[in-house]
Amino acid sequence: MQRKAITLAMLTAIVGMGTVLSGCGGPKEEPPAASGNSEGQQSPFETKLKITMFNQGTFNAAAPIPPREEDIQRQMLEEAVNIDLEMMIPQSGQATTKLNTLIAGGDIPDLIFLKSRADLAQYYDQGVLADLTPYLDQFPELQKRFSSDSWEAVTYQGQTIGVPGYDNVNGISRSYFIRKDWLTKLNMEVPTTPDELFEVMKAFTEKDPDGNGKNDTYGFIGGMNKEGNLQTYGFDSLMWMFGVNPPSAIDVKDNEPVFLYTDPKMKEALAYIHKMMEAKVVDPDWVTMNTPDLLDQKLFKGKVGFMIRDARRLEPDYQQKMKEISGEVPEWIVIPPMTGPYGDQIVERKSFQGNSWAISKKADKEKIIRILSMLNYFFTDQEAYPNFAYGIKGIHWDVVDGKIKNKTSELSKDMKEKYLWVDHYRMPRRGDDAEYFSFQNPKTAEAFENNQKYVAPTLPGNLLTEDPNDSLAADRQRYINESLVKFMTGKEPLSNWDNFLDTLATKFDMQRYKESVIKQFKEAGLIK
Repeated sequence: MQRKAITLAMLTAIVGMGTVLSGCGGPKEEPPAASGNSEGQQSPFETKLKITMFNQGTFNAAAPIPPREEDIQRQMLEEAVNIDLEMMIPQSGQATTKLNTLIAGGDIPDLIFLKSRADLAQYYDQGVLADLTPYLDQFPELQKRFSSDSWEAVTYQGQTIGVPGYDNVNGISRSYFIRKDWLTKLNMEVPTTPDELFEVMKAFTEKDPDGNGKNDTYGFIGGMNKEGNLQTYGFDSLMWMFGVNPPSAIDVKDNEPVFLYTDPKMKEALAYIHKMMEAKVVDPDWVTMNTPDLLDQKLFKGKVGFMIRDARRLEPDYQQKMKEISGEVPEWIVIPPMTGPYGDQIVERKSFQGNSWAISKKADKEKIIRILSMLNYFFTDQEAYPNFAYGIKGIHWDVVDGKIKNKTSELSKDMKEKYLWVDHYRMPRRGDDAEYFSFQNPKTAEAFENNQKYVAPTLPGNLLTEDPNDSLAADRQRYINESLVKFMTGKEPLSNWDNFLDTLATKFDMQRYKESVIKQFKEAGLIK
């Protein structure tokens, strides 16, 4: 199932919708008709049902739930399918404890937002959740709303046990930033291959691109998190040039699992990064870069010429921080990812659909149908979309020149705080909806749009759940992470690659792990 985009052109039908609240305390109009379809018809359900919702999917757990008469979005959901919606928002960090307490007391919420596939599978195994397979064919629009990858993520043991929670955002956080002003000064072109990138990084390090006569610039900086994992801090993006990545990067080819962190191409990726280290084009501070904030400081100081950062660093607030810290706003641009030796051109893999909506097994057929009808309206009704994705018409968004205009960034601090509760309902926002983000710099929107072309499909390894009998799992992953770092830094020569594989096989029982992976892939229909 392919994602069905909601474009701004499709949303211009909102023009006739009434203003729901005034930002300056004036009279308010009735909210737009909340129908289960886009034709403005009232709910087809005659009997009102009470639905309890455990919403840990809110985008702001600290925001209070407003009274029903002020809660426009809640009114829309209730009117759409004739329900009385009682929503619970667990405090940040206490969701699991709260949910388990409710379950233990037999007070299972009708609709539960879960943040991981592991939780979804666990609660299903415990008999808490309903199998939704017999009902979903009645909701073709809801099925079309999410990709096949997302639906696979909520499928377990051949049954669909949840509905995707919301789109993850891709194509923005792993943007390829490069100093265009440095390229211009050194008379170099934007690199397009790993070899060209290396030459650019080398020049950025050695040829004084900032013209201060000092040896104080570097071609690249990355990092790793406090657990020693290379994912998300830049080095993993360099590995994608060779089509590989650290755990849990597992693909399926020729009816076999392919562990990308032990694939021969990983050895090539590590050799490339080791070459960077030997040439001293990597800022030596990389070993201390274990939070995104630290990497941002390097971006702001302007002494590194190439980084993997969020495209929103082009926004005015961040540009101002650059000026405050370095005295200038470097000419950073976002470029396409390099095309690797095997044709890979990946900015990132599509984020795994870990989050989901699940329905209590205690719910009868009528209640399950009603809840799915609400989710169908919530995620697919075109007229309702901006009311959930952006907020309140006339305050957070409006129709300007026939197009939706997100005005959230224009609100005062007081107004933003007054309506924080709209974050409880933003889940229908699409991950590729640039208007939702309300970019202030056209270059940010351009980078976001261009990066979408280089978001590769989700890897099937994300579907795996941990084998509770695998006592070596944590030590195995730690050994892999430590070994990759040693290889790329040269502390372990790549001539010992086969020893690394042998140790995985013997000391860390890689064969048993592989058998567990094959078993789960077979259950998911990915391997015959």
